[in-house]
Amino acid sequence: DALTEKEQQILQRIAHGSSNKQIAREIFVSEGTVKFHSNSIYGKLGVASRTEAVKVAIARGLIRNPG
Repeated sequence: DALTEKEQQILQRIAHGSSNKQIAREIFVSEGTVKFHSNSIYGKLGVASRTEAVKVAIARGLIRNPG
């Protein structure tokens, strides 16, 4: 499944090392909403962690290498 626009925003911030709390403040949602979208991202990418999500997203061209 394709990532939604909100999931892409969150994934990009995850790649830059932002915490759920920081992401929530930046995009004006609750931390729970960030967690919900993060879990959806992990499911769509077939991963179990933030680090794996970033690696897979870079490999698939979904985000640019943040480093």
